[in-house]
Amino acid sequence: MDFLDFTLECNGRTLTFGKSQEGKKREFAITKITGLEASDLDLKFTDNALVDGSTLDGKRITKRPIHIEADLRDDRNNDVNRQRIIKFFNPKYTGKMTINHSGTKRNIVYELEGWNFVATSNVFNQLSIVADLICPDPFMKNIDNFGRNMADISKQLAFPWMVVKNKVPVQSTYKGLTLPGQIAGYRTLSHEVHLPNDGDVPTGVQIQFIAKRGPCTNPRITLTGTMQFVRVKIAMQKGDVLLVDTDRRHQVIELNGVNVYQKIDRLSEPFELAVGSNYLEYDADENYSNLDVRLFYTPLYLGV
Repeated sequence: MDFLDFTLECNGRTLTFGKSQEGKKREFAITKITGLEASDLDLKFTDNALVDGSTLDGKRITKRPIHIEADLRDDRNNDVNRQRIIKFFNPKYTGKMTINHSGTKRNIVYELEGWNFVATSNVFNQLSIVADLICPDPFMKNIDNFGRNMADISKQLAFPWMVVKNKVPVQSTYKGLTLPGQIAGYRTLSHEVHLPNDGDVPTGVQIQFIAKRGPCTNPRITLTGTMQFVRVKIAMQKGDVLLVDTDRRHQVIELNGVNVYQKIDRLSEPFELAVGSNYLEYDADENYSNLDVRLFYTPLYLGV
């Protein structure tokens, strides 16, 4: 079943648009919407002096405009409805749009470019609105933020669960199976992890180095396919959290919330996750096994 609905959230307020279905009542019926499929493309050319045509110097995806026209289902054109809508469209605040197009869900951050009630000959007619949103970052985002811990616990809990008094592991037989006593899991120290990116363009990744078990010196994360890496020349103490964010729009290196970008190894090259499969590995000059390394990323899409 094909359908389109979306929600606008801004400053703790919400407006819902689309068809009411599955017991969910949408406040507005959509009469027109544009800008969800794609954003504009800016191509830069240089004219050739002595030959025909031009040379393409570069191209970039520009900010995304979204145009909305909708009718309020509540046909009461009263002060309560009018004031609720007026308070929602406050240009002082940044909003988020979450779209569900036939089961494909995306979200995008927007600024309000302008809006108004549709003018009619009768001011008491059903309320209709026209709104223009502008998205400085043109990419739609997956509604989920994917994460992995490269030093995770591999679960080994099996049933029947056996509690034994012995301080050393014991063997017990259950229905012909030999089961170890009191083994619930073990910690993996895999240097490499697979991160798939099913988006349309590369995306940044957040890396949290957590000195969970003791001190660590000069942690490093490497994208093995290209051998690009980020290494931070810093001595971490137990409990320290080092954040590395490789997003091109806001690259960050922070230790316990304090900017330490100046500590980056000058040979480092912050990388993004390419479309498809990506393999990352971590290390440190000293005591890498004391680290938990948590990775977070969000795939980006051209439209929905």
